[in-house]
Amino acid sequence: MAIKASKSPLDKVLGRLDDLDQVNLGILVQRLARERKLLETVFDVIRDGILVLDEEGILSYSNRQGRLLIGLKEEQTGKVSLLRAAPEIARALGLDRNTKQSLDEVVVREMKISYPEHRHVRIYAVPIEDSSVKAKEDKVGLTIVLTDVTEEKVNLEARLESERVTSIMDLAAGVAHELGNPLNSIHIHLQVLQRSLKDCSEITAKSQKSLTTCLKEVERLDGIISHFLKAIRPTTPDFKKINLLEVIEETVRLKERELNAKNINIRMEAGVREPFVNGDVEQLKQAFFNIIGNAIDAVSENSEIRIITGIDTDHVFAQVVDQGTGIRKEDLPHVFEPYFTTKKEGHGIGMMIVHRIVRDHGGDVGIDSKQDAGTIVSLRFPRKSPQHKLLEANELHGEKGTE
Repeated sequence: MAIKASKSPLDKVLGRLDDLDQVNLGILVQRLARERKLLETVFDVIRDGILVLDEEGILSYSNRQGRLLIGLKEEQTGKVSLLRAAPEIARALGLDRNTKQSLDEVVVREMKISYPEHRHVRIYAVPIEDSSVKAKEDKVGLTIVLTDVTEEKVNLEARLESERVTSIMDLAAGVAHELGNPLNSIHIHLQVLQRSLKDCSEITAKSQKSLTTCLKEVERLDGIISHFLKAIRPTTPDFKKINLLEVIEETVRLKERELNAKNINIRMEAGVREPFVNGDVEQLKQAFFNIIGNAIDAVSENSEIRIITGIDTDHVFAQVVDQGTGIRKEDLPHVFEPYFTTKKEGHGIGMMIVHRIVRDHGGDVGIDSKQDAGTIVSLRFPRKSPQHKLLEANELHGEKGTE
């Protein structure tokens, strides 16, 4: 059934002007046309979407932003209903339950829409009343203001997630610190016991070996806790001009023992020999240490891991590529979350630390993976730090000022 286009308020006004003479009527029409054009121009440049419904629910007016938000073509205005053009919004306002499309009161709410793309919008709907009729039920339409709050929502979620991760890390750091105190005490008393029993003829070789093993295990556990605390406590990067390729090569040397144990070959594919970035050497070593460690765990013996580096106009990039076990599609969104791991003996903070380090360097990190096919971890860093860019901008501004 075709929907009959409704008359706009302007058309209704013009219909009542039959008694005016032709000259005055022409002047009035021109004035109204200019005013309408001006209003449409103003409405088309504002950032909020504006939709106007008549009493039959037909979209009698829409500005440019309104059409963009609901995926409406300009020529459809005056011909389609809100229920047909934007059913999610219509249902949220309860307009799918009434023949006469009106509300009795102002409605304000936020919702997520999926067409023409996924967005969060804030809806402000106001009934339009006919001032010539005093009856409450006599509404002549509805004005809907749509505000795109997607960026605001994303930023809020990112901030909340950051606060959640920070609180978890603070808790973990506190637990690790509390474990460190008794470990230190145990270590001291084991050393005292070892010295006391050193000259005792009754102590057996087996007992001495057990005591030595206890000391070594305590030292190892103390080292793990110290490393954990150092890794999860955020520190401001000590920015220096460094060669990212040298950082990676040094990290590979640190992993040499693990690589040799599985006979894994590292193939370096360097686009340039000097991919310089402004960064913290130790923090970047930590990031690549974690990534390469994950690749070693994922691949089988006698395998190969590729490390690709290069530069473009503004960035230095690096990729660690393996053909290991890969990551399930449903697990990929969670790889940077604290304590999420796909390993049987993993602690689940390695990639979270990588993400934090790369973020603090003004870069970004991404993962492409397919189960049983392998994983590609891609990192990208700005060739100049934000501080460096700011200094250069200030210097350039100063030079222009002295000309």
